[in-house]
Amino acid sequence: MNPVLHFPVLNSTNAYAKTHAQELADGTVVCADEQTAGRGRFDRVWVSQPGGLYFSLLLKPQQTAYLQNLTQLMAVSVCQAVRELGADAHLKWPNDVLVNEQKICGILSEAVLKQNRFYALVLGVGINVNQNSLPDVGRPAATLKNLGIPADKSALLNRVLTLFNARLQNALTQGFAAFAADYKNWFPYLGKTVSITNGGQKLFGVAENISSAGTLVVKMPEGLREFSIGDMNA
Repeated sequence: MNPVLHFPVLNSTNAYAKTHAQELADGTVVCADEQTAGRGRFDRVWVSQPGGLYFSLLLKPQQTAYLQNLTQLMAVSVCQAVRELGADAHLKWPNDVLVNEQKICGILSEAVLKQNRFYALVLGVGINVNQNSLPDVGRPAATLKNLGIPADKSALLNRVLTLFNARLQNALTQGFAAFAADYKNWFPYLGKTVSITNGGQKLFGVAENISSAGTLVVKMPEGLREFSIGDMNA
């Protein structure tokens, strides 16, 4: 069982977990009903009003070769959990969970350093559950409630953690291979034209594969190109 710290309001569950990483146990979950300064990837604002599920998981793994894949493992765990509730959810590389091309979950991973060396990893997760409406933040988003899917936040949190923990050790030793089949099964963009925003450039190509390392392989006019970071859109 993961120890859970629950707060009515925090500026950011990730910020709390990072600040208190040394005093918190491995596997601690920091959860808040509302965040006043939630963030997504590339410093985007993550609007965190009441009704959503906002939590950060603190990990202090001894094996660090595949840390980059743990964010994808969390995405697979969330995707499976909301699919079990009845949502036709899928993945958008690298770690977004969508329903009807609308974002229902975002994940932000951040490293904690101690004396300039890796000390811990924080996986921050925001799932749109019971919000009545979502403000316009420039991209489509959905909630389970608006999809007509009732969900209990505590039960959903427990299910996501159960699914994540079940494959964590294998992911730490095998990387993406530990959950590649499910990831690819819920990634509907292979063979389709996608855009990749990377380093300020917007590039276009056909999504060819997700590699054994979890990178996105895109077929471009000049040949295959592999992306380890970036923002993909179809």
